[in-house]
Amino acid sequence: MNGLGFLVQAASAAELGAVGVSLTGLIGSLGAAGAAVIVTYYFLNFLKDQGVKQGRMFQDFKDFHTDSQKKLQEQVDRLTDRHTQSQRTFQDQLGRITESQNALLREAVLAMKSVEQTLENSTDTIGSIEKMTSSLKTSVMAIDELVRSVMAMDDLLRTPNDPKFARRDEAD
Repeated sequence: MNGLGFLVQAASAAELGAVGVSLTGLIGSLGAAGAAVIVTYYFLNFLKDQGVKQGRMFQDFKDFHTDSQKKLQEQVDRLTDRHTQSQRTFQDQLGRITESQNALLREAVLAMKSVEQTLENSTDTIGSIEKMTSSLKTSVMAIDELVRSVMAMDDLLRTPNDPKFARRDEAD
């Protein structure tokens, strides 16, 4: 067995807590070269442990980051689904409103056409009423003239001796 292997075994045994062996005493008995090997060995072990710890920490970070990314993606997916559902609902409401407005406009057009037709009929009726009124005025004037004529004839037909119908100039 070479000297380096012996030192590593001795350091490992000392590391495991071998009874009666002082690490400082072991390093002192080996000399400068042996001490440098043991210090280097402990330093490399320290770096190895730190590398393992960093690896675990890095892996934990990667796992945390992956979980965070998954959660974020799930939230984005939920928000996207909500947004899509909201858009569909909005489009449905907009469609119903448009259909209602179209139905109201169709009914309003029909009502306006009905009012227009009623107005035309009313205008025709008013014209007919005006013609009838004019005709009635003419008839009333003719009847009035006829009544005057009859009254005048009645005056002529009465006897001149009747005191009721006597002329004034005769009564005097």
